[in-house]
Amino acid sequence: MIANSLTKSNQKTLDSDIYFSGIGLHKGKKAEVKITSDLPNTGITFIRSDLNENNTIKALWKNVSSTTLCTTITNESGVSVSTIEHLMSALSGMHIDNARIYIDAPEVPIMDGSSKPFVELIENAKTKEQGCKRKIIKILKEIEVCRNDSFVRLSPNKQFSINFEIEFDSPIVNKQSCSLQLL
Repeated sequence: MIANSLTKSNQKTLDSDIYFSGIGLHKGKKAEVKITSDLPNTGITFIRSDLNENNTIKALWKNVSSTTLCTTITNESGVSVSTIEHLMSALSGMHIDNARIYIDAPEVPIMDGSSKPFVELIENAKTKEQGCKRKIIKILKEIEVCRNDSFVRLSPNKQFSINFEIEFDSPIVNKQSCSLQLL
């Protein structure tokens, strides 16, 4: 179960538009990006402004088409946008539920390689609450998905926590683990 303080909060969007540009890490193309507010219950939507039709891609798990080296989402017409993970992480961390992201290239700029520049842009734009409650997933029973020697497990809990461990066949990186808990 997610913490009660989150389940009682309203959805948020941006209070003013955000503009930034940069070079995509994998495709090496310059991209101009504008992020605007959106209506409650619309979620995060990418709009490829360099294309005239079929250019809208909802940032939903079912639209993830690749996770090789970056996260790519693709619509039903095959239009995609990639390297969205740092921007999406910043939007999630800043509790932005609804926004429209206009991008004139197939890839989000890498910026400094982290979510920090996006968080700072959101902080400067400020956020505003909307009149609808946030949509929160509540885990009711344990779920586990296994693939080869990897697995993910979701379990019911009174507090939100994440525990993860990764092990590389390398003496330099080897085994790493981390535990996070939100109070």
